[in-house]
Amino acid sequence: MKKILVPTDFTTLSDNAIAFACQIALQMKSEIFLLTVQSLPASDDASMAVELINTIQEANESKLKEAAETIIQTHKGIKVSTTFSFGIPSITVKDYLESGEYDLVVMGTKGISGVDRFLFGSVAESVSKHSPCPVIIVHAENVYHPVKHIAVPIDINYKFNESHKVVHKIVELAEVFKAELDWFYVNTDKGIKQEDIHFFLEDGKKIDIETVYGDTVEKGITSYCNSNKLDLLIIIKRDYNLVQQLFNRNIFAEILQYQSLPIMVVHY
Repeated sequence: MKKILVPTDFTTLSDNAIAFACQIALQMKSEIFLLTVQSLPASDDASMAVELINTIQEANESKLKEAAETIIQTHKGIKVSTTFSFGIPSITVKDYLESGEYDLVVMGTKGISGVDRFLFGSVAESVSKHSPCPVIIVHAENVYHPVKHIAVPIDINYKFNESHKVVHKIVELAEVFKAELDWFYVNTDKGIKQEDIHFFLEDGKKIDIETVYGDTVEKGITSYCNSNKLDLLIIIKRDYNLVQQLFNRNIFAEILQYQSLPIMVVHY
């Protein structure tokens, strides 16, 4: 995990995401890449628009420089790079990620409260839907703790063995963090008794999947997280096509809004 991208809008919320990313960078000896994105100003006067664009760019680059200097002074040994860009935040961040240069993204979200600004849940969710690398979504109240205990809810209805690539990726991430890894399945049908599941990867590693019960998947996940001392929740996102999206509830959006733990999103 060498390169961590951190989108920022210089608010307290994004400062918290930066602080979170810096602790991971220290743990992993990673480089931080700060990115801020501004929409182009609208103006009928071409000369005024150019002047305004230059003013916005200079102001943001100055703020980025200040943020980078703060990181370097506060967290000795971290290398920081900065980038400013005009564009639509969610689209621009995804464009940067498509370069394949980054190993992790750390973003902030206010969850169900607050003003819809750059890092509000809708943007964080949009980026996490399409990111080729894992995305950690940090809530305003999250304080970094060394990642030692990770939980992963798994949907066995999608055939666990079909998602073996992402399972390997998560196992490797846990090894990088030197963290314990708990897998669990939420059974929402109390009339069906589901035994715990055991799965062996190709290299012989055993995956134990605990069965928990909940009225809904979201409630089951929340109950599990509240009952265990966890540092990170990993959500595996299955990429639906448009037709499937129309007929599936956005469980992830609800988890993102109501779960207080930092959430890492990975895809298969």
